[in-house]
Amino acid sequence: MRIRPYLPAPAGLLACGLLLWLAAQPLRSYDLFFHLAGGRYILEHGFSRVDPFSLTGTAGWVPHEWGFGVLCALLLKVLGAGGPALFVAALIAANVLLLQVALRRAGGSDANLLALVALGLVLGVQSSTWPQERPFHIGQLFFVLAVMGLQAWRAGDERWLWAFPVLGLAWANLHGSWPLGPALLASSALGQSLDEPTPASRRRTVRALAAALAMFLVAGLSPDGPHIYLYPLQHALLPSTQTIYEWRPLDLDYRWSWAYLALFATFFFVVGRARTWRIAVLLPALVLGIAALKVQRHAPFAAVLLALAVVEHAALAHAAESPSPFERLRARVERGLVGWSTGTSLALWPGIALLALVVLHAGRPLPVETRTHATIPVHLLQALRDQPPGRVLNRFILGGPISFFAGAGFKVFIDSRNDPFPPAIHDAYEQLVLSRPGWEEALERYDPDYLVWDTVNPGNLLLDHLRERGGWREAVRDGGYVLWVRERPK
Repeated sequence: MRIRPYLPAPAGLLACGLLLWLAAQPLRSYDLFFHLAGGRYILEHGFSRVDPFSLTGTAGWVPHEWGFGVLCALLLKVLGAGGPALFVAALIAANVLLLQVALRRAGGSDANLLALVALGLVLGVQSSTWPQERPFHIGQLFFVLAVMGLQAWRAGDERWLWAFPVLGLAWANLHGSWPLGPALLASSALGQSLDEPTPASRRRTVRALAAALAMFLVAGLSPDGPHIYLYPLQHALLPSTQTIYEWRPLDLDYRWSWAYLALFATFFFVVGRARTWRIAVLLPALVLGIAALKVQRHAPFAAVLLALAVVEHAALAHAAESPSPFERLRARVERGLVGWSTGTSLALWPGIALLALVVLHAGRPLPVETRTHATIPVHLLQALRDQPPGRVLNRFILGGPISFFAGAGFKVFIDSRNDPFPPAIHDAYEQLVLSRPGWEEALERYDPDYLVWDTVNPGNLLLDHLRERGGWREAVRDGGYVLWVRERPK
């Protein structure tokens, strides 16, 4: 019996390890809980333009990532707390496997080492997102699927153009990065027409541009309708968006940003040594690569294009007349990787691990309260749920957990969805947090029944002021957070 087909390939082993590690982690993303609350609400009541979770979200509820919330809510019912964690772990593992396939396609059969190094750099950039159960994992996976479809089209398979609108429809209902799909296809198609300036190539470019337009237009088949076309731009221009970490310029205080810069430097070095340039690869890589320096949210996507450009142009580099010691060492490692990879399985062991974990969690689903990270004050939120419904003045990051654990009857002042809340609410929130002039008026306008606040600076400022004013009592203290209940005259 041949056992080689059952052995894991290098990337398959990595994907399996990531799947097992991430699936075992507790739920820690504050944003996951507003997705869960939204998904649960949609399953029970359908879509609503009126924000069901706050009274201050007067800009309207735009559940543009509703599909992720619904999927996580359904998985929570079937698999318990392990469902969302396993879902995200599976998305990340699948992303690793498909990235490896795309990189091998770009470099050919003798680029095993370079493909693995490029994969490592991409994963170094994307690793900062792994601990977060958020829908951008779907966006990253769909981006790689778009890349693979583009590779097939560049190789001459026109049938893949029909897949792009279908991919765009799913993408637009799952994650806000969906405009990257049509932008990638359109820019690469234009580059292909420059690489091959022939009438046949121009006709292919026109068909690809039509597919990119269809991919863009089908996004309107979403709960937000045609408004979704302008939503990414409107969201990016909001003043409150500029304060969110992922929308800021590349932050060199984080190690993953150095992996991105290393990949960008490698890109320029390898492309500079290539005999010819592939504009179909370079145009989208350069545009998105530079955009990621301005908005670091784009870095996980740009890293994929930069890595693909490196691998593809390395095959076009000038060969050395006499191999250096480094080249001989590289060739030896390459032969070892070929020996390991040939005939082994890429997806078998991650698939077995995923199936085993699904069976395990389906047989013994755990309550979400038991698998939530200690940074989220679950005990406090359960105590809030036992109170009569009312208005909650809360910290920004806790809005989602309040809506999920306590329920939609407890109207939050603000949450990390960001979009539903007009600038006046963001300004009032900043006044309340920092005790700036006007905080008392902001408090009186909202007239909260409950306060869910942190006790460390600057949160202690508001607590000190309210303690002096009186009219509040502390009900629960959970870690660095407190639940205060307002004592109203009877």
